Amino acid sequence: MTKKIEDAKKLPLSPGVYIMKDKEKKVIYVGKANSLRNRVSQYFREQESPKNRVLMKNMDDLEYIITGNEVEALVLESNLIKEHKPRYNVRMKDDKNYPLIRITNEEFPRICIARRRQMDGAQYFGPYPGSKAVREVIKMASGLGIRRCRKKLPCPSCLNYHIKQCAAPCIGNVTKEEYRGIINNVAAFLKGKHSQLLQSLKTEMNRFSDQQEYEKAGRIRDQINALLELSEKQRVNLAGRKEQDIIGYAVKGTAGSVQVFHVSEGVLKRRETFSLDTAGSDEKEILASFIKQYYQDIEPPVEIIVPAELMDGSISSWLLAKSSKIKIPSNKLENGLMKLAMENAGMLLKQDELKGNNIANEAMADLKEALLLPVLPSVIEAFDISNISGTNATGSLVTFENGIPDKKNYRHFRIKTVEGTDDYAMMEEVVGRAYSRRKEEGKRMPDLILIDGGKGQLKAAMNAIYRLGLDLNVAALAKEFEYIFLTSRETPVILQRDSKALKLLQRIRDEAHRFALGYHRKLRGKKFSESELDRISGIGEKKKRLLLKHFGSLGKLKDADVSEIVKVRGITRKDAENIRKYFFI
Repeated sequence: MTKKIEDAKKLPLSPGVYIMKDKEKKVIYVGKANSLRNRVSQYFREQESPKNRVLMKNMDDLEYIITGNEVEALVLESNLIKEHKPRYNVRMKDDKNYPLIRITNEEFPRICIARRRQMDGAQYFGPYPGSKAVREVIKMASGLGIRRCRKKLPCPSCLNYHIKQCAAPCIGNVTKEEYRGIINNVAAFLKGKHSQLLQSLKTEMNRFSDQQEYEKAGRIRDQINALLELSEKQRVNLAGRKEQDIIGYAVKGTAGSVQVFHVSEGVLKRRETFSLDTAGSDEKEILASFIKQYYQDIEPPVEIIVPAELMDGSISSWLLAKSSKIKIPSNKLENGLMKLAMENAGMLLKQDELKGNNIANEAMADLKEALLLPVLPSVIEAFDISNISGTNATGSLVTFENGIPDKKNYRHFRIKTVEGTDDYAMMEEVVGRAYSRRKEEGKRMPDLILIDGGKGQLKAAMNAIYRLGLDLNVAALAKEFEYIFLTSRETPVILQRDSKALKLLQRIRDEAHRFALGYHRKLRGKKFSESELDRISGIGEKKKRLLLKHFGSLGKLKDADVSEIVKVRGITRKDAENIRKYFFI
């Protein structure tokens, strides 16, 4: 880890993308930064985010790519996330397979329907709401002359040529330059450049007519008619019509749902729904990640309306280059549509949760078989210890019933009998305290106890359970290789990485992490802020509040230089120099 801290400090200050990999060299996270050194260095400090804490325990290698600016980094980040599907990034679940229009990368390209984007040099447009609409668009686009057949050229012409649905490059009826012009026209139209394209074609048709090249003028006339018909099929925007997307979302644990309402002139025309794997990210990161991924491949509307302002300014710049702006609701109509989108997202999340119950049942059945449990583990309790820097050590107990968090039975523990950083002794204390009272009260015991750690933590937990005279099923999940240790066997149980049983245990273990760390942070928060800032000469209660309000956290204040600190109202240059000196001596 020391080596990686040194490596992070040697990174350039340039904007770019950083790629984190695990021991198997698999990409587990992709992020962008305005300054690679500053952003990546933050990961090697004490982590408060449960997701980042787990991420850093699994990271083994780091790569980076420099870009010209942060907007370029944003685009590259989105592409890499789609390519690698990293475990700890927010990801749109690819389970709907909305159809796309594909223009192939060939000497004489074809137009066809596609279900997935591939790295094949082809142009992709969409996604579209249904395959029927896509086939209609392709049929009409063929009227411009682009071919649909799979035949290897040259070859005899087919029926499409005779019914004026292909320019027939197969028989040399059109030059490469002329055909490339057709491709450019179709691509421009699918990108939404309707009026400019029609005007350009009309000008070209008139020019050929004036030159008495009536066959070429007639061909362009046919293209114009096809475009006009295609425009009617697609219901192209009329002059002055305002197109908007309303984005609502709901989040619960590592699951999320998004509703995108497509609105024209204040009227809801259609909607799209998406399920997300949030990887434990906070809501602002989830919303920003969705917007980057969704609008990477489709033309955004004039306005994108979101429920809360985004902190990432590069997204606004990126969308502005696409002639789109992002905003929060600003009138009664927009507020009403946003409320509706948020309610629908919540309903979708509940539906996904019901589906998840079936998956949880399968996972519990697999777990029963893999661990040779006497009963189905419908109630699983997990323990974790949070002991950062040897202070304010805490423990957590989380309960899952039928694969769903049972938060009323969550418990926190402050370590009372252990000094220093003895995680084993702390685990023994917490497990003993949790079940001694429950034994006295005669309450139900869990079907399975999950310990965060390896053999050492498992042995410590079992010491407490044996001392209480209990006979309980206990397993430990080790982070490094995700091996499962049992007291009944010497070798660990190794489940497939995509196993439903393993994913259930990981989700419970990660929730125990989050719950323990949250309590630990709460206990040390006030003490930490007082002990740090109160030691700095000239910084009293008022200035301390101003500094924390401006920077948001001590971590960000520590990263700031003197020129940034003096911008805080009421902070003098001498104060700023004292703060900087204190944190960097």
